[in-house]
Amino acid sequence: MNCPKCDKTLEPDRHGQLIFDGQVWCDQCHCYDARLLATRPFKELETWAQRLCRAFGQEPVYLRRDPDYLPDPRKYWNGATFLLGEAYHEPRCIMLYPPGHQLMSLCHELAHLFTGQDHTEAWARNFATLVAWVKMRL
Repeated sequence: MNCPKCDKTLEPDRHGQLIFDGQVWCDQCHCYDARLLATRPFKELETWAQRLCRAFGQEPVYLRRDPDYLPDPRKYWNGATFLLGEAYHEPRCIMLYPPGHQLMSLCHELAHLFTGQDHTEAWARNFATLVAWVKMRL
């Protein structure tokens, strides 16, 4: 998989250096629409998850939030980056942590559930498709 603009080889497992928006781009050639990175109310994210599941013919996904929520983001820092969310295949749910209450994080985790894969090329392409779908509807 290569960046469509500069042809740089892209590694899906290094997803922090990639932009998923219709296609998979390197972070030097493309950037996310700020609306995808904006913090959103949890209820709004639940609505987006329902819409995405219906639009892509997927079974519903349950969204959870941290029951021990703390407004201090340091709780979600793992030494290299913030923990934004986690996808659980069984049960079919996503845990979104407060730093990840954004559409980009939701699409990232949904791509894991929709493909059943970790950070692979299929996951990356699905993530890019989900982001593009959401962006068109903002």
